[in-house]
Amino acid sequence: MISPIRFGGIASGLDTDMLVSQLMTAERMPLNKLNQQKQKLAWKREAYQEMNTQLTALRTLTDKLRFTTSFNKQAASSSNESVIKATSSSNAVSGSYSIQVNSLASSALVTGDTTNINLKDKIGVSSEQTFTITGPKGDIEVKVTPDSTYESVMKQVNAANTGVNLSFDSINKRFMATTTSTGESAVLKVDDPDGVLQNFFKLDSASFPQSGSNASVTINGTTMELENNSFEFNGVRFDIQGVSTSAVSVTVSQDTQNIASVIKEFVEQYNALVDSINGATKAVPNRSYTPLTSEQKEGMTEKQIELWESKAKTGLLYRDSILQETLTSLRGMLLQSVEGLPEEFNSLSDIGITFKKFVPGMTGELGKLELDEQKLQDAITNNPEAVMNLFTKTTSLKPGEQGYVEEAGYGDRLYNALNTSINKIIKQIGTTTISDSADSSIFGQQFRDLNSRIDTLENRLKAVEERYYKQFTAMEKTLHKLNSQASWIAQQLGQ
Repeated sequence: MISPIRFGGIASGLDTDMLVSQLMTAERMPLNKLNQQKQKLAWKREAYQEMNTQLTALRTLTDKLRFTTSFNKQAASSSNESVIKATSSSNAVSGSYSIQVNSLASSALVTGDTTNINLKDKIGVSSEQTFTITGPKGDIEVKVTPDSTYESVMKQVNAANTGVNLSFDSINKRFMATTTSTGESAVLKVDDPDGVLQNFFKLDSASFPQSGSNASVTINGTTMELENNSFEFNGVRFDIQGVSTSAVSVTVSQDTQNIASVIKEFVEQYNALVDSINGATKAVPNRSYTPLTSEQKEGMTEKQIELWESKAKTGLLYRDSILQETLTSLRGMLLQSVEGLPEEFNSLSDIGITFKKFVPGMTGELGKLELDEQKLQDAITNNPEAVMNLFTKTTSLKPGEQGYVEEAGYGDRLYNALNTSINKIIKQIGTTTISDSADSSIFGQQFRDLNSRIDTLENRLKAVEERYYKQFTAMEKTLHKLNSQASWIAQQLGQ
């Protein structure tokens, strides 16, 4: 709708627009308060979302703690990595291997004679000639024309999926043809009826066919031939690096460092969550700072707005019950020992994890975990299975049932506690994947109510503003009429 054109102050000399604007400033105060409430609610939702992100990260980690696969990783070590390197997989079998590398697998290779050419030079054939190269993956017929260069022919060979690579050694000035794979099955053949390879690339046809060679490896006394320099055995990947005159020892055993790092990561993430929740729930709101209106922002710099809003966001989750209950629940579960495990390995304190003791002046450390890394490492070294059971123990009871917390391992009980808290927050603020109209969360309903009240108030303010203008217009008409009458009377008296 096009706004009406108004001519205010013609009779009175008053700035009608300014007067209406001043009157509307007072009228808009209730609307400003609603918009501030909406902004504060949006900030609070963002604060909850940030907290939920942290809770979800810890839940993901505790989910891993529920399963032995997160702990049961194997580590492989080689006594001589210049001969052979070993990498264990998740299904690697513990044990020791005595390995001697007798020979390495090689690719088929033909090296040409020295030739003083430039790759961008034309080859110099007077008419079209051909040659065929056959590799492990197939063959290609290469056509050489008077316009062909050494470089263009090389590219043509290498672009074909034959398993052959044609290259030029710029230092020794010679061409080389090689297979991209190794082993005796890597065979390189050529058919050079016009002598292109022989005469121009200096690759002697008598050197073909050529084949690669297999690697020879003796493992625990048994010799085997391999087409590649990498192979898998009992879930361990072996990468041959060189030939050895004596056996190399490869040991595969449980990766105790992995167990320690997984537990250490949990302690660090838990403490970070404690910091965040304590910071959010203990920060007292500053009532002097409220969300800025658009009019207030107009008179401020970007930096001033940023500083103001930073203070206005303080204390959004002050004494929040969901977050406080989350910490209380997690703390209780961590203090509770696990039933059904040996007494010497049924609580976190048995592996060096305890709650930090109160120290005057260091209240920020309250509720955090403390890790004695040496005690943890000793426990893992002496009984890795018992350490894992603390986290992975299962129970037939379901979360919420009596006795569940006592019987479940720390991984399961913490995972479900975090899941409960995350769902409570989602119920409070909704999710970003749901549209505003379909959002059934508490915040979703509050946003809809605020938007409805804001729409109603904005429509009422439009009517109020229109009424003010009509009143001023009526006043101007009256003044104009009075001015006209006064002018007429003055004219009559002057006659």
